[in-house]
Amino acid sequence: MLLQGKKAASFARKPDPGIWAVLAFGEDEGLASDNGQQLISAWAGKGAHADVTLLDDDAIRKEPALLFDALEAVSLLGDPRVVRVRTSGDKIAKLLIEAIEEGDKTERRFSANLLIETGSLPKKSKLRGAAESAKRTAGLQFFSDEGVDIEQRAKQALKEAGVDIDPEALRLFVGDLPGHRMAANSEIEKLALYARGLGRSVSVADVRALCATEFEQTLSTAISATLDGHPVAANAAFEKLAMAGTAGISVLRSLQFEVRRMLDAHARIAEGQPSPNMKLRPPVWQSEWPTYRARLNKWPVRRLTRVLERIYDAEAQAKRAGGSTDAVVRVLMNDLARAAEAAR
Repeated sequence: MLLQGKKAASFARKPDPGIWAVLAFGEDEGLASDNGQQLISAWAGKGAHADVTLLDDDAIRKEPALLFDALEAVSLLGDPRVVRVRTSGDKIAKLLIEAIEEGDKTERRFSANLLIETGSLPKKSKLRGAAESAKRTAGLQFFSDEGVDIEQRAKQALKEAGVDIDPEALRLFVGDLPGHRMAANSEIEKLALYARGLGRSVSVADVRALCATEFEQTLSTAISATLDGHPVAANAAFEKLAMAGTAGISVLRSLQFEVRRMLDAHARIAEGQPSPNMKLRPPVWQSEWPTYRARLNKWPVRRLTRVLERIYDAEAQAKRAGGSTDAVVRVLMNDLARAAEAAR
C-alpha cells in the first residue's frame, strides 16, 4: 500500500491497526522523521510511551542479527515496542525487505512494529516495491512543505511555546524559513527560545536581528558566488567559512539545498505557474528574480542533476577520508564556479 502527501500524514496520525511496518520516505528526510515520530506516538496509544530501538545502516551492517533480534524482543515493562531504522535506502535494503516479507506471513509475526525512514526513493526501488506490495506494510511518501503548511506549523509551534508574534514579523519569519523540515524546526525552536521571557510580541526587528547572522550571510555568499560563476568570490567566502571552523559537510548540505530549490524553480516555470519565485522555499523576492533567472539559465535541469550526483560523491569521499573535508568541498565549489563562469 502506498499513501502520499496528506493521506500519508493522516495515516501517521491514525494508522491502520492491521499495518505493522511503515516505510516513510521523501526528499525532505526531516518531514519523514517528524511524521515517523507521530506514528510512534499513535502506535503507543494516548498517554503511553513506546519502547523505541533506533538502528542505522552502520549498526545493522556490522551485526545483521540486530534487526531481527530487536523485532523479536519484548519490553520488560510491557510498553509497546518500535524498531526505528534510519537508512540510505540501499545499504541494508535486502535485510529490510526480508523483514517486511517475514512480517507479511502471519499477523503480529514480530513483537515490535517496524518504522523505516529514508530519503527519496525512485519507483524502481526494491525496498519501496516491497513496502507497496506487502499486505501488512505501508509506504508513506511525503512531499516538501508548501508555504501555507509552513506558516500554520510555525504559528502552532510558537503558540504552544507561549510566544506572541506580530503578523508582519510572522510573514517575514516564515518567508525566510528553509523548506527542509529539520532546518525549519531548528529555526522555529531558535525563535521560541529567543522570545522566552521577552515580555512582548516578537517584532520584525527581532526576526531580522535573529536570522541575519554573519555566518549565514557568508555561507549564502559562498553558494551564490559558486552557482553564479564567480570563482574568486566563492573561494574568498569559503576561506572565511573555513577560518571560522565551519564543517565542509555543512557547506555541502547548503549547496545541495540550493540546487534542489533551483530544480523546484525549473519545475514551476515549466508548469507555467504564476509568480513561481514566491512559491519557492525560501521565496526569491521580485527584485532578485532577474538575477536568479540568469542563474537558472546557466544551470538547466540536466546539469543540476549531475551537480547533485557530484555533491553525493563529494560527501561520500569526505566521509571516507575522515578529518578535514575542506579540500574535497573546495575542489567541488571551484569546479562548479568555473563551469558557471564558462556558461555566460
